[in-house]
Amino acid sequence: MDANDNQKGKFRRRRLIRKILKYLPRRASIHRYPILNRFADVAKKRSYLWSFRVNEVVPALYLGWILTFTPIPTVFQVAAAFVAAMFFRANVMVLMGLQLLSNAFTFLFLWAITHKAGAFVVSIFSTETFKSLQNTMARGEFSWTLGNFGHVAMRWLATMLIGALVLGSLCGFISSTIYKLFAWKVRKSPKLGKKNVSN
Repeated sequence: MDANDNQKGKFRRRRLIRKILKYLPRRASIHRYPILNRFADVAKKRSYLWSFRVNEVVPALYLGWILTFTPIPTVFQVAAAFVAAMFFRANVMVLMGLQLLSNAFTFLFLWAITHKAGAFVVSIFSTETFKSLQNTMARGEFSWTLGNFGHVAMRWLATMLIGALVLGSLCGFISSTIYKLFAWKVRKSPKLGKKNVSN
């Protein structure tokens, strides 16, 4: 019964993964996506974009989480995710998949916790490092043009960027650690060892 239950569990997990991947661009289907279809030929030639080895997934998790918490529309997040995957040689499906967490139903919650995290970091480490970023952005040309509103907006943006970096790095560390453990388990498995997802 135990062996049978394990097989059923593996089957359910695989089916769930397939359902998730169905909504993400894959090497065989990237040409169907608007904007991305212009880069389909380039993307298909780069195997690291589709690799689930640790070397490609770990940077995708860190970058993906940071982008998820960054206060920009999802469309731009997806575009930024594709560029980041190309530049940092990361898994594009993982990077883009994380951007689905930021949508019309969740962005207000994500922005709220991102701002709280950024404000907390600034209040704890209220040294030149963080406050200079806020002040520099607040004194920028955009801020000066819009007056007091621009000043407040740029300080808010600086706080959000700090929060996105902190929360994204934390979530990236947790998720990449879990993935490394999963990769180690697969590597040790006699049946799956040949399908190595590690480096």
